[in-house]
Amino acid sequence: MPFLEQKWGDHRRQLNPARRYSSQREFEADWVSALRRRYGLSQEALAVLASVSVTTVQNWENPRSVKNIAGHNQDRLRDIERDLWIKAHVTLLEPCPPHIRAMYDLMSANKDSSAQGLAEYLVQMMDHQDPERARLLHWAGLAYSIADPASAKAREYEHAALEALTQAKGPLAAAIENEVLGAQFEDLLNLPEGRARTDKGRDIMTALEGLYARDEQPAYLWNALEVACKAPLAAMDTFRLVQRLTEALGEERVRQRILNEDTYQSARVAFAQPASVN
Repeated sequence: MPFLEQKWGDHRRQLNPARRYSSQREFEADWVSALRRRYGLSQEALAVLASVSVTTVQNWENPRSVKNIAGHNQDRLRDIERDLWIKAHVTLLEPCPPHIRAMYDLMSANKDSSAQGLAEYLVQMMDHQDPERARLLHWAGLAYSIADPASAKAREYEHAALEALTQAKGPLAAAIENEVLGAQFEDLLNLPEGRARTDKGRDIMTALEGLYARDEQPAYLWNALEVACKAPLAAMDTFRLVQRLTEALGEERVRQRILNEDTYQSARVAFAQPASVN
């Protein structure tokens, strides 16, 4: 069964879908448009990836178009989505252990169940004190979320990876931090507003604060503040992080960065009142 036709069938079986469609054609149009938005692609860029004309992409995104997307093009879109997801979430930082490269190869070859089986085995076998455990848990989560981003198993492993991250020690810790946090933050940005996005944001923020407690690098607090702004998290989290940054760097330095960088726009409320005069 072609990819989008299968997706349409899955959607119709949902009891309370986030959006209802009058036809498969309308569903297809919205799916293609959402794919482009999610990865910041123009219609021209998607046309190049799919080896079709821009007019064809425009027809795909037109819910009033008479013809459904051809089966071979549906499958091509499946492969494009997978490739874009991997590029956004997966980083093969060196030194890359053989078991990580093996999972990457399986995922790239659309062998998700094999990647999941390998991940489950490795998680059971690896010592809990191994500094590579955070990376392995992260990849175990990827093996599940590539097939189903809403997978409970994926979320379980992602949460465990963040917990293990703050306990990691040794020369690979910095590389693992970048690999794990980069992908998890990318995932956060692609989640719709709601409970799942808020929960993920809180997990990432907590991990970053744990890393700051370990290394006392202000960059971790700045990253935590960005997460709090983008999730978004409660105002009390934003105020707490601003306060911790102020204690570490001084009020004026923190104020200037927050007021001048759009990333922290929602944190500007912390400086809504004029600075006190001594």
